[in-house]
Amino acid sequence: MKKSRIILPLLAFAMLFTGCTKEIITYGSQISTYRFNVTPSQWKVNQGPNEPGSDNYLYCELDVPGIDKQVFDYGTVQAYVWNIYDVSNNLGAWNTLPFVYPLEIYDNGEYYVVPENMRFEWEMGKVTLVIQDLDGYDPSQIAETISVKVSVTRNM
Repeated sequence: MKKSRIILPLLAFAMLFTGCTKEIITYGSQISTYRFNVTPSQWKVNQGPNEPGSDNYLYCELDVPGIDKQVFDYGTVQAYVWNIYDVSNNLGAWNTLPFVYPLEIYDNGEYYVVPENMRFEWEMGKVTLVIQDLDGYDPSQIAETISVKVSVTRNM
């Protein structure tokens, strides 16, 4: 009688897990990294009405040939922006996008920092960087070169 108490639950457990299987075969991944220095002249403007909630933003399209159909269907793409957090000691860090970018503005001798949302979109063959005010107004013009890197992971 004691054996049947043990065997019956074990048999039910075995049937439960042999009924359906999920097989994932992974041989490894290949990661390619592309670096870009995006100059102020590379940014284009998507101009909507200058009012709250509008679709105003700056964008820059970058060619990334490593994003092919295999990556599009099964891989991943990640982008980073370089941000110098200590100008006097030239110290910085890579920040994963999306990122609230502290855009430095010089206007009539005045210096101030404007937070801008920076994100990216990707499709086959390219990455589009987007900088947008959170309120929908026109984002500030970019005055300096921005360093970006894009990592493409291809599952093998």
